[in-house]
Amino acid sequence: MSQFKYTSWGRTRGPKPLTSDAAVAQKQTATEVTLVAAAALNDALDDATAGENGYATENQEYLHLQLENNATTDTVTLYGYNYAFGSWAILKIPVGFTTQAVTDPTDPADFDNAIGQAASTADTSYINAQFTSISGKYMVTVPIHGIDRIGFAHDGAKGAQFKVRAACSTL
Repeated sequence: MSQFKYTSWGRTRGPKPLTSDAAVAQKQTATEVTLVAAAALNDALDDATAGENGYATENQEYLHLQLENNATTDTVTLYGYNYAFGSWAILKIPVGFTTQAVTDPTDPADFDNAIGQAASTADTSYINAQFTSISGKYMVTVPIHGIDRIGFAHDGAKGAQFKVRAACSTL
């Protein structure tokens, strides 16, 4: 008979308790991605300048970002690249879909029907994967299903305090 072990690493069928709070003897050093102008993202993927070929995702499912800034108006926009298409495009992320328009925002019956929004279309159910005016440090997970490379474009005036760190995972 097999015995359940909490020491497995990686994929699991069920939730694992968080039991290890021990010190880590050797941890990976944090690395930042290079932000570039959107027009500098190279469709041919043959540029020698850091960041202009984007970063290979190895076809992972999720992009994990840690964004840090001092509340200045810096912006980073994510771009996706698929080898099948051979070009960069703004990455859109899903934000929800509603089939009902709100007729009266003051009516409590409409409260659960996406107040202030019209019925969704496929286009309005997605927004640009863009982060602006970050104050402090936070993490976000972005679905990148099937994206071969990810590019990080700044708005043209990246401040010295603006840091973007990235990693990918399957689960």
